[in-house]
Amino acid sequence: MDETRQQENPSAHRSFHTEEHAPGKGSGRKVSRQEKNPPPGTVAESDSRRGEEYAKESDEEGRRETGRRGRSQRPSGTKDAEAFTGVDPQDPSGQPRNG
Repeated sequence: MDETRQQENPSAHRSFHTEEHAPGKGSGRKVSRQEKNPPPGTVAESDSRRGEEYAKESDEEGRRETGRRGRSQRPSGTKDAEAFTGVDPQDPSGQPRNG
């Protein structure tokens, strides 16, 4: 078995110890004349709605909400066989589906 060792990497030390190896801060960047003024035109506003707004309106067949989950409290849900769009979705109930 080969000996396990870490290779020397002096650039890594310089990268993480900038106070020792980097020059001091300069006077900073000069803001250009164009940057001092706001851009021409108006602020663009979206004409469309957010996904949450669509979800509140729609009651898709085969989908059920299961409440909010986890620390983030994101909405969650499940779907039945009729919500699957594959070539041969499996219906767990064994009942023929209307199509």
